[in-house]
Amino acid sequence: MKQLLFLLLLFLCISCVKEEEKLASMEVKTDAVAFIEIRNSIDGITLWDHKTDTIYPNEKNEFLFTKDIKIPEFVSIKIGDTRLNSILLPGKKVKITSLDSTYVFEGTNKAGMQFLNDVERPNFYMSESNKYKNDTTAVQVTKKMETLKVAELKKLQKLVKDQEIDAEFEKILKQEIDYFYALRTSQIVTVKQYGKTPIAADLILLIDETVQKYPLETSYKTSTWSMYAETILKEKRTYDVLTEGTITKDTLSSFYKRDALHPFYYNMISSYENKEVAEKAAATYIISEAKQRKFEKSLISVYEQFQKDFPNSIYESYLTPDIDEIREYYVKISGEMPASVKFYENENIASLNDLLSDLKGEKYYVDLWATWCSPCKREFKHNDELNILLKEKGYKKLYISLDKPEQRAKWKQDIKYFDLSGLHLLASKKFFVDFETNHSLADGYITIPQYLIIDATGNLVTNNAPRPSQMEKLREFL
Repeated sequence: MKQLLFLLLLFLCISCVKEEEKLASMEVKTDAVAFIEIRNSIDGITLWDHKTDTIYPNEKNEFLFTKDIKIPEFVSIKIGDTRLNSILLPGKKVKITSLDSTYVFEGTNKAGMQFLNDVERPNFYMSESNKYKNDTTAVQVTKKMETLKVAELKKLQKLVKDQEIDAEFEKILKQEIDYFYALRTSQIVTVKQYGKTPIAADLILLIDETVQKYPLETSYKTSTWSMYAETILKEKRTYDVLTEGTITKDTLSSFYKRDALHPFYYNMISSYENKEVAEKAAATYIISEAKQRKFEKSLISVYEQFQKDFPNSIYESYLTPDIDEIREYYVKISGEMPASVKFYENENIASLNDLLSDLKGEKYYVDLWATWCSPCKREFKHNDELNILLKEKGYKKLYISLDKPEQRAKWKQDIKYFDLSGLHLLASKKFFVDFETNHSLADGYITIPQYLIIDATGNLVTNNAPRPSQMEKLREFL
């Protein structure tokens, strides 16, 4: 009996050790911050900022984080103003230490972790997209991608040769590289449908070959997996139905105007044959669109359909708060416009200089925005503090919207919802062209949000003022 009891206890101890070995951990040593934030995944994917753990230090000024995982997981760490990327491995610890006002990785794969943070991978915004607009053949696209990819692979192979990373970590970094360039290849091709349809047959074949080589069905979800899934399941499938003649570009335009575009895209994504992939991609799509804060009512019905399609989904509770905010939006905009909101009467004014001439005698902090601009609206959460600062410094607030005339109702709804006290102008087409030519921070197009300072004599002090989220810089500037 005693022998049996001993064996049972031994088995339990071994089981506990095996269970502990699955725990991935992270240790950050610094005395420069009060807390750190670790954004990690929910069953393999990151849902915006919904799984962010705030970690406080112990008595040794160590920030310790553990997570029970079965496969590697990509995470991002925010230490004050510093952002780092890392990969958690089952049963292993990632160490980060402050050194001369920067942060360095320690341990077996420290060089690999640094490689993950050093690679330059710009987002596929307009400036990046324009680099490939003249690439009309698969050979041209492939050649550019291979040149960039090979350069990264050579750096990785040097780490392997110098034994600075282990075999497991090499495999993960190789997958990160492979899937990033699979994403970029598919982005380069699918964006061309917005200029001309159909796209050259060899380019479409290139996407098909890319997806076959780097499928969505993969256990480790790389840092770019969600974007890759959306590009294939939304953008590529949209192209497919356009070329089949099922819909036209006018149909898509009609969907957008009637707020029916989200159900259309959701149905394509959620109908993917692999239900695990479909669930993850659909959840990512809903949260990404809700976070744009355009408050489309159709997202509520899409969310309700998601509940039916994927009952008891682990992602449902993470989507709910953002959908509830959309519901609250429609309650709030049913009220009256705040008395502190004023509208500039001459909407046909043709230039910023004409506007400034008309506003002489007052100092203005100018916010260039639009209802479709998510970063613009994220800045609004700082408005209470901003309004106090501007009043203290004798400035008034001027909002210039770049929305099209048909978005007038939406423009006024957002002003009401965000309590945008101040003077408002809906820019005319002539005003837009003048601003793009003479005052934009980009060459040939406008990037928003953009902030300007106007003095009491009607002169433009700067067209690149600090943002509301940069409150201390703005205070110093004013």
